[in-house]
Amino acid sequence: MPTIPRRWPTELETERVELIRVADEAVQHIQQARNTLEEVRAELGRNIHLGRVLIATAERAVYDALTCTERMRRYLAIVRGAEINGRWPMTAARQRDDSEQALDRAARSLEEAQDLFEELRRSYYTSNFTLAEAILADITLALARARRSIEQMVRLLTEAAIGRD
Repeated sequence: MPTIPRRWPTELETERVELIRVADEAVQHIQQARNTLEEVRAELGRNIHLGRVLIATAERAVYDALTCTERMRRYLAIVRGAEINGRWPMTAARQRDDSEQALDRAARSLEEAQDLFEELRRSYYTSNFTLAEAILADITLALARARRSIEQMVRLLTEAAIGRD
């Protein structure tokens, strides 16, 4: 039977709650980018100017999600600096490390999506809509990976709040 890890220090409860709130905000930005990219896919070849505006809107949402990951890193740095005492401190420390790794994976996926926007814009401007659709699929896959990693981090943070004293 798995053991429930030691709770994170109670004096860091504010940071843990804020991490979860900012993670939820990042997921909302990711979802907004995915929805906007679906609109871009629908507009492929029909209204190029609207497509350009939608691409810029989706890119902005990805940048907003990256900003949220930076805020989450700040809170994780505060949490990392606190000492964990009690019954299973190594388990709680590992849980902290796992949540930090999940955040790093999410940030890498968002940066991958961000890098693909330049290729998307270039293929869209040259009216290579087949390539643009393939790039759209790559971007949405990277966004899905980022969302999964953020959700994993939130799960770890939630488990941290229900650990044993």
